[in-house]
Amino acid sequence: MIIRALLPKLTPKTVKEKIILILSSEFPLTVKDLKLKIKNNFNESVSYQSVHKELNHLINDDILIHENKKYLLNIEWIKQVGLFSDLIISNYTSQKKHSINKLLELKNDGDSLSFDFESNAELDNYFLELLDYFNEFFDKDNNILIHYTHSWWPLLYPLREKQVIGKLKSKFYGIHGSKTPIDNYCADYNQKIGIINLFSKDPKIHWNVIVMGDLIFSFYGDDNINKEIKSFFDSHKDLKNLNLKLLTDIIEKKGKFRVLVLKDSIYARNILSEIDLLKQSSKP
Repeated sequence: MIIRALLPKLTPKTVKEKIILILSSEFPLTVKDLKLKIKNNFNESVSYQSVHKELNHLINDDILIHENKKYLLNIEWIKQVGLFSDLIISNYTSQKKHSINKLLELKNDGDSLSFDFESNAELDNYFLELLDYFNEFFDKDNNILIHYTHSWWPLLYPLREKQVIGKLKSKFYGIHGSKTPIDNYCADYNQKIGIINLFSKDPKIHWNVIVMGDLIFSFYGDDNINKEIKSFFDSHKDLKNLNLKLLTDIIEKKGKFRVLVLKDSIYARNILSEIDLLKQSSKP
């Protein structure tokens, strides 16, 4: 993620920085307005030519918009600045060891990296964050495919999941492998918020894989915790006596989890072909 401008400092030194800082709170402004505000706010006299020159540079960098002889910040640039700030915060918090920024290191087919996680909850948070920023990394033509052995996001993070899915410009497919009452409830919720649901019991499907664009995420969970999850879903025949506290405890339980991320456009397309095969098989 590259922002083609120096972010304005708290005490701006250049005319460019001063223009950005002024327009961050007052807009739209003419060249004359900006010249006067630079004089009043920073006690600096600048010529029309110097202000106009910097305005042209900022327009060329897609930082400013010129409308009716007035200037204002480009909202798309503001969004990019916000994204850049969020990613920096992510790097400098507990998310650092799993920063989605690391994915930018995967430049060529065959490149890979891996992350270790301590719980399903930590893993969930990583993928929700990645979905939140998906279309900053990929254009809308890149699809997403998640395989669900069991689904619990609608139970534990319904609002966050809805907000994240609502931002996506790409198609999101979910292949479900179980029809327990809980799984059916979660699949119904996912369908309503924009995930395209498919169902399969085929053991040949890549059940431990998530595809996002040309990135393939293979994840390996803790066997004992996986057994607890299966037991939880199998034991609940309806939602009336759903023990969310128990489910939360299982999802937060510490164990060994690993995600291997591989950049491979051809392999990703092959896995995504499962979508068309399942669509064909579901036709009457």
